[in-house]
Amino acid sequence: MKNQEIKSELDALRAEVAALAAAREQAAEPQAEASTLAAEEDAKSEGEHKGFMGEVQELIELLENELRETPMVSGLVIFSLGILVGRFLR
Repeated sequence: MKNQEIKSELDALRAEVAALAAAREQAAEPQAEASTLAAEEDAKSEGEHKGFMGEVQELIELLENELRETPMVSGLVIFSLGILVGRFLR
């Protein structure tokens, strides 16, 4: 009788292992999809970052051109006003 109990318990454990293996396979599928989505989002954010950096570079070039075209005294006055405004906003 003891052997019969052990065999039934062994069969129950095998069934439980099979159920857990099936659950693991089902859980692995959404994780694969999630990792694919995460990779796509990373690529998209990297593209947005490059676009943003391009805009910043363009803005810097525009400012450099404007500073070259404006007279030195006007640039110094604008710079000093910016410093004063910055100090007052603290």
